[in-house]
Amino acid sequence: MKKRIFIFTLICMTGIMAAACANDNSAEDNTSAILQDDTEALPTKENEAETPTPEETEIRFELNTVESLEDDGKEMSVAEAIRSTMKGKHSALELMYDERLFSLTQNTGWQQADEIKDISDAGLSRINMLTYNRAMNKGITPMDKAFWRSFVCVDLDQDGTKEVLVNGGPGGVALHYAGGEVYMTVINISAFPCNVYENGIYDEGDGGAFALGYDRLYPARGAMYTEKIAYKYDDEGITTNPPIYKIMGKDVTKEEHDAYVEELIKGLTPLEWHDFTKENIDRYVAD
Repeated sequence: MKKRIFIFTLICMTGIMAAACANDNSAEDNTSAILQDDTEALPTKENEAETPTPEETEIRFELNTVESLEDDGKEMSVAEAIRSTMKGKHSALELMYDERLFSLTQNTGWQQADEIKDISDAGLSRINMLTYNRAMNKGITPMDKAFWRSFVCVDLDQDGTKEVLVNGGPGGVALHYAGGEVYMTVINISAFPCNVYENGIYDEGDGGAFALGYDRLYPARGAMYTEKIAYKYDDEGITTNPPIYKIMGKDVTKEEHDAYVEELIKGLTPLEWHDFTKENIDRYVAD
């Protein structure tokens, strides 16, 4: 009886040892597989050079241009064409402010021009205003819709035809019609119109606490022209710098400047800016 118990115990111990060995081998095989997978996932000297750099993986965006939109080529009045452009149904030709916006006043920071004249459309981009995505620094922003906020209608050059100034992003723009095309002029936000008057005069939007300039825009085919009419910089009591007063680029006294501006505005109140909505576009952009 004792012999049978001994043999049974020996058989059980042998089975337990065999199972343990099998488990050890299985665990070793699994560990090897995990290590192998990890090894493949980790970069080696051979595949390290193939890993893309941040510059290579960076997504590059392009200007949202169009060949034509549904209202392109239709017979339309000036107001109809500009309304259609504001609704994204008519394309506009893009005039970048540092390429197609010229200054008629010397030493104002823009490209200088001696006269207002038409320029060829060659090289201009045809864009959809609602998907416009070029920032002021010419960089392309990753967006598929511009965020225009408000607009004002005004006859900038007093020729009997109203243009439209639009505020928002990616920058302020002026829309004007010439030679059968709608042009969209991107204007540096620091010089974008703030208070706009019925006579086409406007003051700049970001002149600072001590600076204020009064300007006028002149639309042309393929170009836009700006004229700085009056300007002042007066921080008296803040620094020892002498104040600056100019009329048409020439130095004048404070009294001369103030009297000129008073006559320039003639008691006019600034025009109302309207929210950029379809209803307001239909209501206010009129012939």
